[in-house]
Amino acid sequence: MCLALLTGVLALPVGERRVAADTFVAVVALGVAAVLTVVGRRSRASRRGWTLVAGGLLLGVAVGVLADVVGGPDSPVDPARTASSVPAHLVAAVGVLSLLGWSRLRTGGARLLTESALFCTAAFVLAQVLVVGPLVRGGDLSVASRVALEVSCAAATLLLGAGLTLLTATWGARRATGAITLAGLTGVTVADALAAVGSTGPFGLTDLATRGVYLAGLVLLALAAVTDPGGTTTDTQRERQRLTAGLTLAGHLLPHLVMTVAAVLLLGSALLVGTPTPAALVAVALGLLLTAVHRGVSARDEVRVGERLARSEAWFRSLVRSSSDPVLVLGPDLVVTWAAPALDGPATEAGRSLVGVPVTESVHPQDADAVRAWLADPAADAGPPSGLRGFRLRAADGTWRVLEAGVTDLRQDLYVRALVLHCRDVTVRSDTEDELRSLAFTDPVTGLPNRAAHLRALGDELADAGESPAVSLLLFEVEGLVEARENVGRDVVDVSLIEVGRRLRATVRGDDQVARVGPELFAVLAHGVDGEPDLVAARCLSVVEQPIITELGLVDLTAAVGLVPLVAGLGASTAIDRAELSVLAARAAGPGSVRRYDPALGASRDRRERLREDLVGARARGELALAWQPIVSLSDQRVMGVEALLRWRHPGFGELEPEEFIPIAERAGLIGDLQRWVLIEATTAAAALPVYGDPLRLGINVSAVHVASGTLVGDVSNALKASGLEPERLVIEITESTVLADGPHVEVDFAALRLMGVHVALDDFGSGYSSLAHLTRLPVDIIKLDRTFLARIDKDPHTRALCESVIGIGGALGIDVVAEGVETPSQLAVLRSMGCGFAQGFLLSRPLSLPRFVALVDSTAGQLWPGLVGRV
Repeated sequence: MCLALLTGVLALPVGERRVAADTFVAVVALGVAAVLTVVGRRSRASRRGWTLVAGGLLLGVAVGVLADVVGGPDSPVDPARTASSVPAHLVAAVGVLSLLGWSRLRTGGARLLTESALFCTAAFVLAQVLVVGPLVRGGDLSVASRVALEVSCAAATLLLGAGLTLLTATWGARRATGAITLAGLTGVTVADALAAVGSTGPFGLTDLATRGVYLAGLVLLALAAVTDPGGTTTDTQRERQRLTAGLTLAGHLLPHLVMTVAAVLLLGSALLVGTPTPAALVAVALGLLLTAVHRGVSARDEVRVGERLARSEAWFRSLVRSSSDPVLVLGPDLVVTWAAPALDGPATEAGRSLVGVPVTESVHPQDADAVRAWLADPAADAGPPSGLRGFRLRAADGTWRVLEAGVTDLRQDLYVRALVLHCRDVTVRSDTEDELRSLAFTDPVTGLPNRAAHLRALGDELADAGESPAVSLLLFEVEGLVEARENVGRDVVDVSLIEVGRRLRATVRGDDQVARVGPELFAVLAHGVDGEPDLVAARCLSVVEQPIITELGLVDLTAAVGLVPLVAGLGASTAIDRAELSVLAARAAGPGSVRRYDPALGASRDRRERLREDLVGARARGELALAWQPIVSLSDQRVMGVEALLRWRHPGFGELEPEEFIPIAERAGLIGDLQRWVLIEATTAAAALPVYGDPLRLGINVSAVHVASGTLVGDVSNALKASGLEPERLVIEITESTVLADGPHVEVDFAALRLMGVHVALDDFGSGYSSLAHLTRLPVDIIKLDRTFLARIDKDPHTRALCESVIGIGGALGIDVVAEGVETPSQLAVLRSMGCGFAQGFLLSRPLSLPRFVALVDSTAGQLWPGLVGRV
């Protein structure tokens, strides 16, 4: 396209070539001026500068056209045409300087002034050698033309000086804009020089080249305006740091380089061509003077900068020394290039300085890999280092001190290229944390790991567990500590616990963990396959059962041991739950037993959990009912009373006995509601029972938990009022555990019941810790002999003698005796011969529903005896 344009211009007639070329240049200049004006409006800091540059271009085009009109396109050099570019250059120079602003020019100081003056002088020498000299030697110039030519050269050099000032005095990424501007201004001024040299004669390739250089300069000026960031740029734009640093160096060297070239050309011209112009000689002399001045100014600035740098470095070192957070600076390959004295001093005293050594070789060997991974190269997938990281460094005495460091990644910074670690000595805090951790995870009595530490170790083992168990959990419940505490005191118990822990630790393998997880519980994580954990449990149990010698005597202990193999997929809570179930099974099997976990144990627990959940709302769903078992007088074979027994018809498990769900109700806090329901239902039904002789007494079992709640008297009173049953017909049956319960309110409540007329019966006498002292501590009206007490009454003379004694004491105290669980005629005969007053059991009648019980009593008119009605 350019070749076609050139060919088209040269093909025009001679008189039209210059007009066509100048017209094209004028159009381009107008376009560039428009671009400068529009782009300059983007930034307030650049608006006036680019507008003035655009005005200079327009002024140059207008003055040039006017000079051609006045002097003619082919006239020789004359003052008007030569001086036509002076106003444009001066306006453009002011515009370029306006891009910097007065404050920036003022801060440049003497050095910027001397550099700009030197550059202008050197450019003026070049103009004298390359432009003015040939014109002077080539023909006679008038004084006016000579003056106009010199003024034009001075204006051009001032414009170039303004461009150099923009390059050296601007900041950051804007130096690239300054370089492009200087290049564009050079193109414009060179084109003016070429036009002055070859302005005469027909329009040819020289004139076309002159216009081309001028157009290139215009395009560069437009590019500079487009790329000018204005006042928004800062020195922190790292992506151009290398380029701007190079441009700054070139801007400072360019005046000296141009001056050198000008001096060489001037010397060559003097030797080969002729005597230089006086202005050139004066300019060279001025340039040499400015060079000396520049050197002096530079030396002064260097001294000032050196002093400021020394003060800054001294201030920095003082600040670093006094800072509580010492600093490490890491260069390539993580080598320490600078270390604060607080870090390097102790390391040097310990035998090895930090400076010049990779930091991974100075930290503790156990921390080296973590530090290396933390300070990875920013190009790695992990990204630049961040956050805080702890590591250990040598102290002066050879020990290790703990540091916590944050990192600032300056490896991409052109001037730093390092990692800066801001360290803080946290040795005291680390020691305190270790002590707290020790307290949090150590049992204070035995020094063994506590429950929290055991759970962590158990979780780690379960995380690594496979399908074939290689580790088993052994849970030891030590028995005998309560008796030891009561007999010899707490201190001896602590000594015993310490000895048990020591023995367990000495018995298991080195990698097995022994922990105290409860007041009487020890846990062992035993490694081994197949039957090895069972052998470990047996050995541990044997050492636990060995007597412990203390200052106050021997302490005999035993234990129940649960064993659970740890397999993949098992949770810590599940493993502990299984171990506790195994311990319960071992305790039920007897002291000194070991039981492996069996799924059946879990099924029993699951059944209890199901009952606990289903017991809520069972009464509302109509699942609770009462069964009635008659109590027969042995003297006249008549039904004298009846016991109301609670039953639960569970939809999944069928009919359940109270012995199974009453303890669950007690633990779930539901026993109070159940007891109140039983009282109201039983008294209401008993009030409507048929009467054959004396009204039947009603016996109701009362839980010890209900008695302990303190609401028994009020509940009984409400039930009697609601049903209308006479208090004398109600018998409240309590167990020995209720009698043994602490609290004065128990005796007060039963005294209140007796004052109301309600009878009190001691149930299950003969089971557990039976004592005749209970009969004096809590006066009762009835004693009910337990079935286990009567099981061998017809076969064992000792049992028969005991029963006869109790019956005799009851008769002496005026207390009725009821024998429970009579199942054979021989038992009934023995009891009758002893003078026992009453009996109940399967031999006489099983528990019946209310309609069947009423039918039984009606059918015999209150009589009930095995030979009379048979077993019901």
